[in-house]
Amino acid sequence: MKKSGYWVGLFLCLAFSCASVFAQTPSPTPRLQSYLTGLSSPLFYTNAKDGSKRGFVVQQRGIIKVVQPGSTLTTDFLNISSRVSSSGSERGLLGLAFHPQFATNSFFFVNYTRESDGATIIARYKAINNNSIGDPNSEVIIMTIAQPFSNHNGGMIEFRNDNGTNNLYIGMGDGGSANDPNNNAQNINSLLGKYLRITPSLAEPVPGAPYTVPADNPYVGVNGADEVYAIGMRNPFRWSFDRADPTKLWSADVGQNAIEEVNSNILRGGNYGWRVYEGNTCTNIDAGLCTPANYSMPIFQYSHTGGRCSITGGYVYRGGLRSLPGGSYVYGDYCSGEYWYWNGSQQILIQDTTRSISSFGQDEDGEIYLVGLSGTVEKIVTPRASADFDGDAKTDFSVFRPADFGNWYINNSSNGTATTRQYGTTGDVPTPEDFDGDGKTDIALYRPSTGYWYYVRSSDNTTGTFQFGATGDIPVAADFDGDSKADFAVFRPSNGGWYRYTSNNVFTAFQFGQNNDQPAVGDFDGDGKADVSLYRPSNGSWYRLNSTNNSFTGVQFGIAEDIPVVGDYDGDGKSDVALFRPSNAGWYILNSSNGSFRAQQWGTTGDIPVVGDYDGDSREDVAVFRPSNGSWYILRSSNNSFLGVQWGANGDLPAPRYDAQN
Repeated sequence: MKKSGYWVGLFLCLAFSCASVFAQTPSPTPRLQSYLTGLSSPLFYTNAKDGSKRGFVVQQRGIIKVVQPGSTLTTDFLNISSRVSSSGSERGLLGLAFHPQFATNSFFFVNYTRESDGATIIARYKAINNNSIGDPNSEVIIMTIAQPFSNHNGGMIEFRNDNGTNNLYIGMGDGGSANDPNNNAQNINSLLGKYLRITPSLAEPVPGAPYTVPADNPYVGVNGADEVYAIGMRNPFRWSFDRADPTKLWSADVGQNAIEEVNSNILRGGNYGWRVYEGNTCTNIDAGLCTPANYSMPIFQYSHTGGRCSITGGYVYRGGLRSLPGGSYVYGDYCSGEYWYWNGSQQILIQDTTRSISSFGQDEDGEIYLVGLSGTVEKIVTPRASADFDGDAKTDFSVFRPADFGNWYINNSSNGTATTRQYGTTGDVPTPEDFDGDGKTDIALYRPSTGYWYYVRSSDNTTGTFQFGATGDIPVAADFDGDSKADFAVFRPSNGGWYRYTSNNVFTAFQFGQNNDQPAVGDFDGDGKADVSLYRPSNGSWYRLNSTNNSFTGVQFGIAEDIPVVGDYDGDGKSDVALFRPSNAGWYILNSSNGSFRAQQWGTTGDIPVVGDYDGDSREDVAVFRPSNGSWYILRSSNNSFLGVQWGANGDLPAPRYDAQN
């Protein structure tokens, strides 16, 4: 808070054979996707680690909100506002941690400052009604720590399994004021300015001792507080364990007047310097103690320039969507609104926002969220454009020319260079997607006559073939499992069947649709996975299965001649229901962000819609390819300006195709 393969043959039903080999490389620039709004001073976002995929938001004044997967509506999970101190900018309900066996024992723990005296309270609660809501009457106070001042309360709590025991870690500030006047952080008998480690009791009723202390805590049996794990902290307001390596505790410690710091590995018995050091600079408060070798110095730090004043710690990114480089540490500054990642050698700015960054959060899948004190929770995502062959998050002008020995002609948006490659033959359907997970679109084709897929991996320029489909199938390659790699999939109009083989080698087949339906795949629920969806020209209706919870949605929007042109036109991270009407070159769009309707005339009879993000603003642009003159006409969503490019010829098939075949 503020200052204060190669393919391996595998025979499956329906005579499909399938397998996969994939790689990962860094992603394009991330952005914030709106998730929750209208909250009251949110300080933390987390999950229960129970498989429910629910999100939980800690609000400063004493209420924990819960949101179900696929929803943006919150309800109260726990309300203890009458017990929580409402005075002081750094007091309140500050932390939440679910017991690792919450799914079966229903216990969760909170950290708050008490209304009566501002003391830090670590309390245990129990959820009821199938863990749907917390019982405020189940409170058991585990620990009470007096606070001499109103600021520097820390607040973060989290569990870690240490040699088979689930221990609770507690980050405590130095007690407040300036310069740690009571020298709490270096006093091993004080619980302030420390990391504490305890083993809470799960017994009911609670015995006389509500917790025990791990026998290997550094001061057990010697002079010092048994609960202390590490010393020398000023205000570790937000910190986290690396989910891939929980032995690593990443701690962001709020500085005083000049330096904000991060330690990447808080160790048992370690001394992290405050109040002798602020960052790696001697404060001269205790000048005679300034011997660097006696302290663990930060892995990196930054100064109070550019309006920066208070670090907000975050998480090491381990998510599957490649929203950020894997293994990078994400953090921000409360005052400047900037957030960065640390790649092991340097700080890299992700975005400069107007948010007062009170926290970061993590969902069950390891994706990271940014919490703004003014009432928002936003997901850090990386937009990916269709037909993006150079990986700059912009759609490239690209065509497949069947008559010219199956040549591909690509105009790369990143530098304007042209690429030509012979790959394919007459009758092939271009199906470019990112099959190898490197953030770049791969040249790819589906051959209806044989049901074979052919592709060129952009990561290493190797080629692959894959038999999956049959004559009459429509290819619908998309990322159905949310791992940022396109999956092989077809829709079979003759029986309304969907057949998918995902990049993690899982085959699924199910019936959803009927003859003459047109597949219209997109991520309509914003969970990072493509939803099974189709458009039915016979009645102008859309039907989809939401991937978050397998729920069904039906919308009437369109007429028989319309072509579905799914895309995220409003930039909210969700696909919008959208159509192109060839008879009048009309575009009709329902914005998912607010349900508003948009109609736009763009193009002429004979044009092919080629939806894509050509200007890199994370919103789809209205665009057409005109075969009669080989030209592209784009209406940029960023500034409503026109872009025309001659790239192609009559008979070419544009790679970002949106016609009845794809």
